[in-house]
Amino acid sequence: LKRTTGDPQVRGPFLGSRMMTPHAVEQRWKDSGFANEDAERLLICHLLDGSVIGDVVHFAAARYTTAREIGWTLADVSMRGQGLASEAASLLVDYLFENWPVNRLSCGMSVHNHASRRVAEKCGFKHEGIQRGVVFVAGQYVDCHALALLRSDWLAMKGRPA
Repeated sequence: LKRTTGDPQVRGPFLGSRMMTPHAVEQRWKDSGFANEDAERLLICHLLDGSVIGDVVHFAAARYTTAREIGWTLADVSMRGQGLASEAASLLVDYLFENWPVNRLSCGMSVHNHASRRVAEKCGFKHEGIQRGVVFVAGQYVDCHALALLRSDWLAMKGRPA
């Protein structure tokens, strides 16, 4: 978590510029485990040695809906491109639809972040448009893809009745 929230090299060119100090990460972990009513961060751990290689997150997409927004990060750059983010995001999608009263999940990423868009598409998310100038990265606002997945789409993918 310290690497994904505070190391510009790990954050790369796509995550927003807002970072946390290592001390703030430690304190937030002690206080809440990065989980509360509004948001929950879950760790992605390596199956062989248990090391943390990234995280997935979900949070309220808007105060007036049950919709959730999700995201993912692989902090261990050497683990990228192996389908691990797709697997973790897919597990998060299943967890949310199976355990939360939500009808819609959304996610967004820089229009230049092709790998992250592919993760979303593997999970069944559909492209809904472009949000202009929505995230501040490296001193400028960037456009982001907006994707969403409805419960009915997820049920159809799983072969379950609506």
